[in-house]
Amino acid sequence: MKRWSTKDLEILRPPADGRPGDGILTFTDRYSVYDFGVMPDEIPGKGAASATMAVHSFGLLAEAGIPTHFVEQVSERSLRIRLLEIDFLGRSGATGPAGMIPLQVVYRNALPRESSVHRRSAAGTLDRALVPPYAAGGAPWLASPMVEFTTKFEETDRFVTAEEAALVGRVTPADLAGIADLTRTVAGVLTAHADRVGLRLADGKAEYGFDEHRRPLLIDHVGTPDENRFYFRGTPVCKELLRLLHPGLRDQVQELVRAGTPRAQWPRPNRLSDRLVTATAEVYQALTALWLGGRPDTPQPEDRLTAAVKEFHAALPAPELLDRIGLVGASAK
Repeated sequence: MKRWSTKDLEILRPPADGRPGDGILTFTDRYSVYDFGVMPDEIPGKGAASATMAVHSFGLLAEAGIPTHFVEQVSERSLRIRLLEIDFLGRSGATGPAGMIPLQVVYRNALPRESSVHRRSAAGTLDRALVPPYAAGGAPWLASPMVEFTTKFEETDRFVTAEEAALVGRVTPADLAGIADLTRTVAGVLTAHADRVGLRLADGKAEYGFDEHRRPLLIDHVGTPDENRFYFRGTPVCKELLRLLHPGLRDQVQELVRAGTPRAQWPRPNRLSDRLVTATAEVYQALTALWLGGRPDTPQPEDRLTAAVKEFHAALPAPELLDRIGLVGASAK
């Protein structure tokens, strides 16, 4: 059993000889923010909610002809997947059949005020020419999706140029361009569904590998609040809420990284109040009902999510933090 911050993996059959294996991916109630690692609390029902939304999203992608590693749902929180090889040390030289590409691909439909694009542009670490213009309606929405690459298995993820992404991912520039195009298609499918159910999709990320014929295969999961930044009537209903539970943690983590403090020596965050845990759990449940277009137990999912967001707002010790991450534009990119 392999255990990550929020998911567990049981290997049923390892990949071998350029062929994918089989595994069981389980979504847990754990959560992690700002590369800190597993936080002290769990959010009841978060794992089942994420698994349900992921399965529904895999179905949407299948209808659009996008290949994924999803095989079937085996329990409330667990999915059977096609398992790919992870070459952490790059011994193979190039990512080949049944291999995972060690990159994350970020796609952006909008640049909310807290988007890292603004900070990196201002610092000169991002070429402004790579940022699409705003749509006709203005900020924060972009005229076309922006696609970026980050590392996957380093101590902390970092954005890389397309040239460095090809080196880190051990793929050709043509492979990388194909993955970027596929990501735009994935973004289009999820954005269209979000619009249909009453959400706005600001951004998300995707991961890929190759199947046995070295054709791109979407892996991990998409269409969940952990992988996508969803907004409901201007309020984030996604991992942004988990970040709000720990104000100041991002700055603390950045300082610890700059100081070179070993992760084992990082101080532990405080536990959450029962009210905050319950309120956060309800947002996940209500969001899931909305993503599925309503369920027999939730015939009016928009009303349920409205109430859940209101309660989360009331339970938050510093509710003004929601204003910082609301879906508003910025004066400059």
